[in-house]
Amino acid sequence: MNNKNIRSKVVKALLLLLALQISPATSEAKVRFGVTGGFQLTDMSFSHDALNKSNRLGWFAGPTVKFTLPVVGLGVDVAALYDQRDLKVDQTVFKQKSVVVQGSARYGVGIGDMLGIFLKAGPQFSFNVGDDFVHWLTTEEEYKQWSLQETMLSINLGAGVSFAKHFEADLRYNIPISKTSDFTWNELGDELWDQTWHHSKSRTNAWSVSVTYFF
Repeated sequence: MNNKNIRSKVVKALLLLLALQISPATSEAKVRFGVTGGFQLTDMSFSHDALNKSNRLGWFAGPTVKFTLPVVGLGVDVAALYDQRDLKVDQTVFKQKSVVVQGSARYGVGIGDMLGIFLKAGPQFSFNVGDDFVHWLTTEEEYKQWSLQETMLSINLGAGVSFAKHFEADLRYNIPISKTSDFTWNELGDELWDQTWHHSKSRTNAWSVSVTYFF
């Protein structure tokens, strides 16, 4: 069995586990549907220090559903988002496009009838829907290639406020569980056949700010 099939089976199992955990708790819950949108700041790190990178902005949007549980203060939310972000390495900018499924357990308290605060945490599953890899030549005729993982698992930690009965705003930090992508590049010596190949793994952390409107 190849790595692609293994990753697919693992992701399906995790999604099923999440659904099984949510179903009993939400059988008597109050359900609200909404739409979410926001921006994120991505920070890439590499296992090799020869690559130059910079933080880049991205955006995301999609539907969300929130379950308010009978236990006071507890809840669960699930969102399916289209996520697009720019990644810049060695002056080359790439677009990473993903479909993201987020599930979060949350605890909140109300401050009057119109304001509340909450904490939330949970897994995030990202499925690449853009290019699997990009390759290019530098001005020195050196070859470089960026390969993105097809599926990625990460954890979201966040906090936010709810207001005016229909709106929520939150700040989250996304932590990858495994590598996000691979970079491969060569360096030419004085002669064309004198090449040194390098390989680096990367991890992508991100801060995000979002606003949700519930109907």
